[in-house]
Amino acid sequence: MVFFMMVFVIYTLINGYLFYRGWKTIPKLSPVRGGYSVLFFLFYASFLVAMLGRNAIALPIQTILYRLGIVWLGFMLYLTIWFVITDLIRGLIRWFVKRKSTIRVYRVQVVAGYILVSGVLMYGYYRFLHPEVVEKEIVIHKSGVQYSKLDVLVFSDLHLGVSIDKKRLQQYVQFINAQQADLILIAGDVVDNNVRPLEQKKMNEELDQLQAPLGVYMCLGNHEYLSGIEGSVKFLRNTKINVLIDSVAHINDSFWIIGRDDKQGNPRRQSLKSLTAQTDPSQALLLIDHEPYLLEEAEQEAIDLQVSGHTHHGQMWPFNYLVDKLFENSYGYLKKGATQVYVSSGLGLWGPPFRIGTQSEIVVFHLTFSK
Repeated sequence: MVFFMMVFVIYTLINGYLFYRGWKTIPKLSPVRGGYSVLFFLFYASFLVAMLGRNAIALPIQTILYRLGIVWLGFMLYLTIWFVITDLIRGLIRWFVKRKSTIRVYRVQVVAGYILVSGVLMYGYYRFLHPEVVEKEIVIHKSGVQYSKLDVLVFSDLHLGVSIDKKRLQQYVQFINAQQADLILIAGDVVDNNVRPLEQKKMNEELDQLQAPLGVYMCLGNHEYLSGIEGSVKFLRNTKINVLIDSVAHINDSFWIIGRDDKQGNPRRQSLKSLTAQTDPSQALLLIDHEPYLLEEAEQEAIDLQVSGHTHHGQMWPFNYLVDKLFENSYGYLKKGATQVYVSSGLGLWGPPFRIGTQSEIVVFHLTFSK
């Protein structure tokens, strides 16, 4: 509760700052001030109302409010950066030139800020709409028994809900199936904030269209817990996806898939050691673990390939620098001893529908078994 109160206070203070920057440019007796205030309050409140009422508000209204709110989150970030930088520049000019800024300067600052930020966000939205296929050659120095090569497709962080809806999911499924992978692994966060839109829109019908001869397997992410773990698991179990919650799967007596429970959602999840004890380490061990923490455990347990998500690689600049500090590997490929780790930036995203300085992706691993 304390954390959410802090977030609310910060959110409100930022909005207050942005409101004041625009308010200051409007003449005092102008009726435009009233319209501006109402419009700004709508943007400010839409995300809060959509999130707080996600279990009660009618889905069409929730969709409008949430989409309006998450777009405003993008504006909030870059407008704040713009105003802070330009306010500092104005302050320096005023310090050296000893001249007070005019109302015209403030208006140019505000108008230019909204135009520039709109351009940046349009670019970010385009990046979000056009996910990339990342291909990676992986050699596993074990026998694949029945297999010498495998194409394994991995994606994470779909975040299905009112933002990434059934229509977008249809496009994703077609995009994924076009890669014709042998196996699909999903590294968590299929659900976004609430399972209700997935149930009402019957998104299980689209998830059931995922095609891979060796099946589709997933682990849970933190958003399955945030959305209500019982409802999330019930929905996922109603699809053809094999949900691995601290459990293992042996694929055609040839290799193993280990799916860990989410670290945040279940701090008492089983240890990786207890899970690998249920496998045959002479065969390839593929691990799905949503959050890429404690990678040394995978190395110690002789995992051949770990795939994770969660970080979104920050999703929007400059948050990529933050996640780089929080995680040993916040994005991409890392080799630790004999263990190979890949952290995906995710196919979908949470909140603002923009990719700036990052990419939406699916990853296709071309596995070769060398023995």
